[in-house]
Amino acid sequence: MSRDTLIAKYETLPVGAQKQVETFIEFLSQRTPTKPVRATKRRFKFDWAGGLADLKSQFTAVELQHHLNELR
Repeated sequence: MSRDTLIAKYETLPVGAQKQVETFIEFLSQRTPTKPVRATKRRFKFDWAGGLADLKSQFTAVELQHHLNELR
């Protein structure tokens, strides 16, 4: 049911029934815990991929790994 349909049905109710609907909505909003808003997750970017492609002809992947371990 759409929001507009709900509002239209609410407006056609007698005043006493509208008060009951408002009371019921208040009851539901107090009963239902609100979920904390989480920060949006950042996705990992692969913009670095291929950054060492120019060294491909000079070194193997294993040699680069060994060199990186020496730098640590």
